[in-house]
Amino acid sequence: MRIKLNAAVRGDSIMPYPPYVKVSGRFTVEVSALTGSGNIGNYNQVATAKVVVPDGNTYRVYDNVPIITGNALKHWHAVYLAQEYVKLGGSLLNILCKHGVGLRGYKYDVNDMNTESLNYVDKEQEAIIDLCNDLHGFLIPDKQLKRDTLVEISHAIPLLTVDNIESTVKFAIQHNRVVPKQVTKGEGEGMMVFKQEYASGPLYGFAISMDLGWILRPRYEGDGSIISLPSNINIDEERKRRARAALLAVLNMLMGSGSKQARSLPITSIKELMIVVSDAPIPNLVHGAYPDYVKQSIAILEAYASIVSEAHVYVHCYGIGECGSSTTLKNISVKGHVNLRDLFDEVIKEVEDMIMKYK
Repeated sequence: MRIKLNAAVRGDSIMPYPPYVKVSGRFTVEVSALTGSGNIGNYNQVATAKVVVPDGNTYRVYDNVPIITGNALKHWHAVYLAQEYVKLGGSLLNILCKHGVGLRGYKYDVNDMNTESLNYVDKEQEAIIDLCNDLHGFLIPDKQLKRDTLVEISHAIPLLTVDNIESTVKFAIQHNRVVPKQVTKGEGEGMMVFKQEYASGPLYGFAISMDLGWILRPRYEGDGSIISLPSNINIDEERKRRARAALLAVLNMLMGSGSKQARSLPITSIKELMIVVSDAPIPNLVHGAYPDYVKQSIAILEAYASIVSEAHVYVHCYGIGECGSSTTLKNISVKGHVNLRDLFDEVIKEVEDMIMKYK
């Protein structure tokens, strides 16, 4: 059975809204604080979780496995999204978005950090003029006004093999905090010792989903049409700018962000990256923590593309042998890249082309 896409995907209507971007991959972690999860006295903990790992015909359960939460990764994506957007010439973001503060729902032209004197927006159309409200969503319970995020990020967890999990370690390092003599202090406060937990692991996997066709389209108000912008800003260029910033923020985020950075920058390296761009709403990729995530992801995409005959799916890989050189598999274009620059150049071009095609 083969299903033809409706007029919407061909660009003749307004539903659904390409491009759809899916990401999966792996990176290494060394002596990094990962996500903080509170403290006991002067002992600062990292976030941990239970994971289940296949071991032959049975399973092993591991407690206290250090992870990076999806919420932390999402926060840092928003921070770098704003930085990249401004660098690309964008101006429609409020001061909280610009400063990496996760309070949303304010108008794009808010330029005062004193949020107690500010009013929230009244409509989603008004809210999404601001970059962070648009891409990362917001919720105003008192007004029953919300927008779902366009950027969804999983927890980053170690590769799910026994060897990798058992090679992932969590430990504490002691830090000293010195109080200057001129500061009034109580007895024994001259040197405040505290301990911060860190983690090291051979391979961590992650997954991301971004519905970039929703940029500057309200989800819950109107008919889904792209909104108008103030100051005669070109809407097509603005949508492409936001999409480009969202993709570039992924690269920044993967270089250790999501971890606490106050006491030490994270030590990390991208090992594998798989980015898929589609003009149809494809399934999420298999999480990079699974040993065969690339093979499984391509098999799922092949199954989808073989049924939805008019879907155009473009797979880009870095550091992944299974992708090899450029190939075409049942309506899927698969291309391996030797460097991240070429990968992101092609992904950004495909995303921008789809934004212009499906308006």
